[in-house]
Amino acid sequence: MQSNLTPRYLIIGVILAWAIYALLPTWQYQNMTDDEKEELRTAGELEQIESRIIRQGLDLKGGMYIVLEADIPTLMSNLADMKDDRLEGILASAKEKSTLPDVDFFTVFEQDVKADGIKLSRYYHQYGASLDDIMTALKDEADDAINRVLEILQNRVDQFGVAEPTIQKQGKHRIVVELAGIQDSKRARALLQSTALLEFYLVKNAAVTNEMIAQLDDVLKETTDVDELKELAEAGQTKAEEKPFEEAKEDDGTKTVAELFGETDPMPGKATEDAGADIFAEAPFSSLLAALPGDMGVPEKNVYAIKKLLDKPEVQSKLKNANGQFVFSNDAEAFTGTTVPGKFYRLYYLEKTPELTGGVVDKARADLGTIGSGSAGQPVVSLSMNSDGSRTWARVTGANVGQRIAIVLDKKVHMAPSIREKIPSGKTQIEGFASMNEAKDLAIILRAGALPAPVKIIEERIVGPSLGADSIAQGTQAIIFGLALVLVFMLVYYKMAGIVADFALIWNILLVLAVLASLQATLTLPGIAGLILTVGMSIDANVIIFERIREELRKGKTPKAAIDAGYDRALTTIIDANVTTLIASLVLYQFGTGPIKGFATVLFWGILISMFTALFITRTIFNAYTSRKGLSTLSI
Repeated sequence: MQSNLTPRYLIIGVILAWAIYALLPTWQYQNMTDDEKEELRTAGELEQIESRIIRQGLDLKGGMYIVLEADIPTLMSNLADMKDDRLEGILASAKEKSTLPDVDFFTVFEQDVKADGIKLSRYYHQYGASLDDIMTALKDEADDAINRVLEILQNRVDQFGVAEPTIQKQGKHRIVVELAGIQDSKRARALLQSTALLEFYLVKNAAVTNEMIAQLDDVLKETTDVDELKELAEAGQTKAEEKPFEEAKEDDGTKTVAELFGETDPMPGKATEDAGADIFAEAPFSSLLAALPGDMGVPEKNVYAIKKLLDKPEVQSKLKNANGQFVFSNDAEAFTGTTVPGKFYRLYYLEKTPELTGGVVDKARADLGTIGSGSAGQPVVSLSMNSDGSRTWARVTGANVGQRIAIVLDKKVHMAPSIREKIPSGKTQIEGFASMNEAKDLAIILRAGALPAPVKIIEERIVGPSLGADSIAQGTQAIIFGLALVLVFMLVYYKMAGIVADFALIWNILLVLAVLASLQATLTLPGIAGLILTVGMSIDANVIIFERIREELRKGKTPKAAIDAGYDRALTTIIDANVTTLIASLVLYQFGTGPIKGFATVLFWGILISMFTALFITRTIFNAYTSRKGLSTLSI
């Protein structure tokens, strides 16, 4: 008889060894001090241990709670085939009115359209001819955009490595994101909000750029007074370190824009030592610029003023007619040779229409620049394009050899290299990252795709771990207290058989935790509730079996025959009862979100394991016990 039980002993031994192996990292991690964790993190070993532990959810470990809202007015503007000031004015008005509580953007937008008498078919002809058809189509586009934002954010966060994030819709245009255990909140915000709109623009040549700057000076001289310009200049200054802007001299180490682009005579009104405040009246735009190696630049203190000037209607009209736009670089840079302290942003004059967009990116990978390249050892993102993108990229690079092309991400220029030769492979690199994490995040965003509509954070909360510590302590106490009561009850009521059931119950909890660790699942408060429920569910099967065995013993059967008959008769009942609970847990997992999924996961595996321990482990113990010769009674 003992030889017949050997395979069962081996199975139980292997499962026990696996459970200990799966739970050992969690045990080690929970008993580590902060100093030990920091040492392992420095050595690069902590991440490996953390990947094998039972993770804790936002309600237990703390983290970030963020509510995002999609910018529907911007989406509507992007969907328009044609744009003008009239449509933009209506969108801006509807956007302002819809900020009030319980005011729907589309309702206000439709009312403003009717009041203005504008024909939407001029701007959205692809969606129909009548106002009703167009409004219905635009609402559908907004709903579809939110669903795509939801999916894209899910992909981004999954690649970011957050354990069991909760990402779900709230109302029509809002999304709730819960990130458990997040440490770098700034990085997480950037990852969620970045629209990842990648575009490739040709940079206009020096002569065209210089001419546009002169035209903007002429336009602004007629429409902007000196006092307004001074206020704009002063508003952007860093008061602690910078001198008043009016005191900046040309001999600060920078060149004039005219000198940068090769003109022999300085531009009218450019700063000189005796120009004084007249600089604003004569050159409102170029007076705020400086020259950097290869580009024109804007001191940090002047960025605010330049943006305000570029936003003026007369400036936008001039740029629109010239089919151009000014775009800032992504980061400010410090340059040697300038006597005025501070950093400068590069300012690029680009074509209005992109040659290529990020939709053609097939692969994006963060890496270090290769030896021999200009970015050797520096973080870069390597891009591979699909077949359509490769053909377009080959055409653009082949037709513009010697010109510069700007790589623009979310309306900021990351780099603007010169095209040296035709690139037929559809491959390129983005450089200029401050760290490898920044490059990795961009690669994640580009792989996941660009958001169809910009999103903004309207609510953000940092959930501290103190609540989690209290919840864990209370949950642990509840499990221990409930477990102790069940163990005592089974021991008193079923005697020796109760000891077998208690052993199976402890096995059940051990195996459930081992499965959670192996699946890298996240334990939440509802998950702890599921674990407590599993304690009751797992003992239920043993109660059914023991009562069947008692019935057989009362009929006069031997202990071995009673055990065999009890298990056989209880099998169908146990399977039927547990299968219905398994179905419910699967439904909860499929259609639930966040904590509900955590509860369903624990419940599902708890039920499966309880069936295994009740039908396999306890029967193995009973078979071993009844195999002894001369056994005539059973303590049950």
